[in-house]
Amino acid sequence: MTAFETVYFWPGPTESFREVYRTLRPGGIFLIVNESDGEDPHASKWLSVIDGMRIFDGDQLARFLTEAGFSEIIINRNAKKHWLCVLAMRENSSLLENEEPSGIS
Repeated sequence: MTAFETVYFWPGPTESFREVYRTLRPGGIFLIVNESDGEDPHASKWLSVIDGMRIFDGDQLARFLTEAGFSEIIINRNAKKHWLCVLAMRENSSLLENEEPSGIS
């Protein structure tokens, strides 16, 4: 599942990310891409221009994702351009990890 330039507007980030987690299959990946990493002082101008917009930094997104249940989170930030890419992975279920492929003993 992907979210390009949209999580700025999602209500209650943790609750929204829980819904993403719920809909992903075990081992599924959620990708967030933002052109604002929450660390560019010039980006705050958008907050007064676009109603309801919130800009999160990587640590905030990682916290929301962890609270939502994601097991592994990778953050990649382009400090020069203030871009942010976050990968969050849903843990594989132990049942699926222990299953043998069908037809092989």
